[in-house]
Amino acid sequence: MSGEIGGEKEIKVGSLARRVDIMIDSERTIREAAIMMDRMNVGCLLVTSENKIVGIVTERDLVRRVLATGINHTSIKVKEIMSYPVIAIEPDSSLIDAVKLMASYGFRRLPVIEKDGKLVGIVTINELAEALVETRELCRELLEMMMKATKPPESMYQ
Repeated sequence: MSGEIGGEKEIKVGSLARRVDIMIDSERTIREAAIMMDRMNVGCLLVTSENKIVGIVTERDLVRRVLATGINHTSIKVKEIMSYPVIAIEPDSSLIDAVKLMASYGFRRLPVIEKDGKLVGIVTINELAEALVETRELCRELLEMMMKATKPPESMYQ
């Protein structure tokens, strides 16, 4: 029964990944990236080159590598400030694996990518936290049900 909770399969990261078109070409400017993030209301963009994911640019990258340094943001290309290589997780990974990976790198977002390189989506620390809370609640409810079901009738002890 490993990987199961109450007969139901464990939640996998792929089921939480939000599929959004959050790609930007590595040759685009960081100004264009910031505009895209704002319009799409996202905190990161996956950077592509020749249709392959080569990096990721986040709000944190923009703040630390551009705003904090005072460089001219109108001509700098995304590839110059992106984080690479992309640290990603496979869709069949567990929530705990995703949390551990995020914690070890200090990430708040994690791309979910198939072995063949196909993007499934992005999962955020908030989505993982919500799913873990729901899982914990389910475990608590199941334990309570088990305790009630296995409690012997009071007449047995009289």
